[in-house]
Amino acid sequence: MRYRRRLAMLTLVPAVLATSTPAAASPVGHSACGPRVLVSSAELPALTLPEGITAWRGRLFVGTYNYLSPHDNRVFVFDARDGRLVRTLGGRPGEGLISAGALLGLTIDRRTGDLYANSNGTGLVLRIRHPDSDHPEVSVVGRFSPGGGPEDMAFNAQGDLYTSDSNLGLIYRIRRGSGVAELVVGPAGSGAPVSDNGLFAQRAPGLAPNGLVFSRDFRTLYAANTDTDSVIALDVDRRGNIVGNARTFARHPNPDLELFPTGFESIIEPATRFGATATTPLNGPDGLALDARGNLWAPSVFGDNVTVVSGRTGQVRRMLGSSQANEGGLLNAPASVTFQGTCLYATNLGIFSDGANGNPLLPWSVVVLPAGVPGAGGNGNW
Repeated sequence: MRYRRRLAMLTLVPAVLATSTPAAASPVGHSACGPRVLVSSAELPALTLPEGITAWRGRLFVGTYNYLSPHDNRVFVFDARDGRLVRTLGGRPGEGLISAGALLGLTIDRRTGDLYANSNGTGLVLRIRHPDSDHPEVSVVGRFSPGGGPEDMAFNAQGDLYTSDSNLGLIYRIRRGSGVAELVVGPAGSGAPVSDNGLFAQRAPGLAPNGLVFSRDFRTLYAANTDTDSVIALDVDRRGNIVGNARTFARHPNPDLELFPTGFESIIEPATRFGATATTPLNGPDGLALDARGNLWAPSVFGDNVTVVSGRTGQVRRMLGSSQANEGGLLNAPASVTFQGTCLYATNLGIFSDGANGNPLLPWSVVVLPAGVPGAGGNGNW
């Protein structure tokens, strides 16, 4: 999810880091899956605006959407069991592409173990080979059009990478080995061969299409529209091509927000209230992940929960977590989720916890919640 915030935020960040403490530390006796804070900016100040997250073989990869200091972004590699920082990518020779722009979606190519990262700030899609080593290799595998903003990504069954552009409301395909971002889905007039049927409409850049994930059989691509509180579905053929039929798969509109959206006031509606009434399903779905049963898991960035939606019917099955801002819970504008075994990990983007307009000052964090079901393979979220 792409945001712009007042420059005043720059003066508030030190206060966040200096005064905040980890939220709701896990009581003794909780399982390895929490619920608990795994790591926060109170202990790791460079964990600035964490957004993208993915998991691979016991490691968590977390990217920072640090537009406050755009040339100082990082991908952190954590031990998924205890939150121990294993490695930091970016800020070293040969890793300048990682640092160069605010990062959003991350995913793993399960065929190779390579990490892919969307550099929203530079319009580049990056590949990081050997991401869990002392010698990662960073390269560019796709470039977006001027003004474009790479958001989230997912691999199809053939190994091609689909990636969303939430700035311009588009979806691109990068065929394996091609290095070219090929426009596939977009609104009328965009030149895309597949129409979004108007379902990627948004009131401000950065809201749609957002999170991407394929169904277990790879015959449906799901895309989040954060602005309309909805998940959009598109049909995919046996060769991995998106063929159309864009439709609303799940939607639960709620104009309410947990916190005042400082610097992003265009999402406020006449009926908007602030507070716990925002905690409803799919209130601002951001990232998406899939579990082994084919259910969709969507962090609600405006509602401070994680919503579980049936991948077959689109019906809400359950909600996890509660608002750190208003209910003393663990979630604070959660942006992305991933699985490691039966544990669900979420990044707390905390985009509006800046102390402005009566909002609290809260740390940025990564939290772990018990999912009760493992994640599905095929999209890197496992």
